Amino acid sequence: MNPSIDIFINLFVKRGITSREQLLNEMLRVKLTARAVKSQGKTPQDGEQLFQLMKQSTESTILGYFPGDRDFFSSVYKSAQEIDLIEYTLKLFQNDRLGQIFSPAYLTEYVCSQIDDEDAQSILIAEAEKSLAGLKGLVEKHSLSKITLATSNVLMFMLLKLGFEGFKNITILNQSIYQGLLMDTRFDFIYSLPDFGGKIETVDHSFMSSKPDIAATQNLLGHLSDRGVLVTVLPAKITFAGGSEAKLREHIMTNYQLEGIYSLPEGTFKPYTAIKTYLIKIGTAKKENVSVGSLGYDNGLYVDKVKLVKTKKMASNKDWRIELILSDDDENIRKYKTSTLERVKLHEIAEIFRGKSILKKDIKPGKILVLNISNLTDTGINYSNMDSIAEEERKIKRYELIDGDVVLSCRGSAIKTGVYRKQESVVIASANVIVIRPKSKVLSDYLKIFFESPVGTALIKSFQRGTSIININHTDIKEMEIPLLSKEEQKELVEKYIKEVELYRETVARAEKRYLAEKEKIYNRLV
Repeated sequence: MNPSIDIFINLFVKRGITSREQLLNEMLRVKLTARAVKSQGKTPQDGEQLFQLMKQSTESTILGYFPGDRDFFSSVYKSAQEIDLIEYTLKLFQNDRLGQIFSPAYLTEYVCSQIDDEDAQSILIAEAEKSLAGLKGLVEKHSLSKITLATSNVLMFMLLKLGFEGFKNITILNQSIYQGLLMDTRFDFIYSLPDFGGKIETVDHSFMSSKPDIAATQNLLGHLSDRGVLVTVLPAKITFAGGSEAKLREHIMTNYQLEGIYSLPEGTFKPYTAIKTYLIKIGTAKKENVSVGSLGYDNGLYVDKVKLVKTKKMASNKDWRIELILSDDDENIRKYKTSTLERVKLHEIAEIFRGKSILKKDIKPGKILVLNISNLTDTGINYSNMDSIAEEERKIKRYELIDGDVVLSCRGSAIKTGVYRKQESVVIASANVIVIRPKSKVLSDYLKIFFESPVGTALIKSFQRGTSIININHTDIKEMEIPLLSKEEQKELVEKYIKEVELYRETVARAEKRYLAEKEKIYNRLV
């Protein structure tokens, strides 16, 4: 990494200027001044001439007034002579956990290979600043194609203009992909890494959602050429969630061609986000198959495993949960998919909510007990040694557990479940637990048995928003489909299950008792 970058930044830090946006602002000021020096064909004779040229060139723009005098600007200007603007920006934002997201160079390189596969002549890189790592290589490799780099951020627009001003085939567009694009251009290839969260405040009435990722995808699909392909990165909920995600899936399957969907490696966008993401490829030309799989990483992205699914079969699915598609060879999953048993969505037979968020400082001796993941064991719920909080009952009433509630862990490294039985004290669920309160059609123990079955566990995992660490949203799990047996059949299965569990425990207890006794006899013979 260029040491001049740290020198430049430290010059401003000493003056109390530390925000990434302002530090980028000042580097852009220096580069604009350098361009003005070059355009006039002669180097300023002294610091005052340079200072005046800077003021003429930059202070009437969005950059505003320079936060210093002539001598300070001279030192700043001198320190930045050998700094590459794009390298500086990447260094500046590399640990920005809550702000600007940047994708790794290997993802941009993979997108570059996808452009090659499509032999695209017109290319749009949406919110191009997110792909700065590797973007110059992509542009240089496709010098014969017309490339548009779009951004809604004014500073990033200036950065892209300066960083790519020497390329004749590049157009820089200052516009949001979350609004209708002010152009009629159609592209052979579009790449998008939209925002994953939040809400668009003023959304176009023609968009199906105010969610940024949904709106951007719908918007960009409308700008594909008759042979165009959109490659976009979307969060895991696009594969299973209802509402606007389901509408987008239907929109794509009806009007376009889902060509491929791949899970991205864990940590692709760390430290910006740790949520599970998918690379999705959508085209305008109809094809027979959809490629489903995962991408691995080994000095670059590669297809780790892939399965071809008939487009008609994919269209018949209600969702795109590729974990289930890839596990079609699993006997249990195959039986579940082909079963003729009636299935209902979980929200149709139960009330579902997440527990209360409780901080460490809130845990203190009190009357309200808290059920956490640690209380869920292989043999049921352990009610001893539960945390407690001192809180008024009326304030925690919505989180209070009642007899028969099914609890499911939504964080951690393993899926745990149990059926709550009424205790003398008031017990609430923590935010690491999802509460499922069955209605009259289903028995609590029946739900628990299904959740811990191989099929139930696979289905729960398919709703994960996290990667290796379990992260399940209670609004997603509502869409899980449960086989609904009659009340009599449920009761029969539960009674048999409980009977076998008790027999298992008795057998283990007897075997352990015998083992300890025989072990003691053997030890006694040694002395």
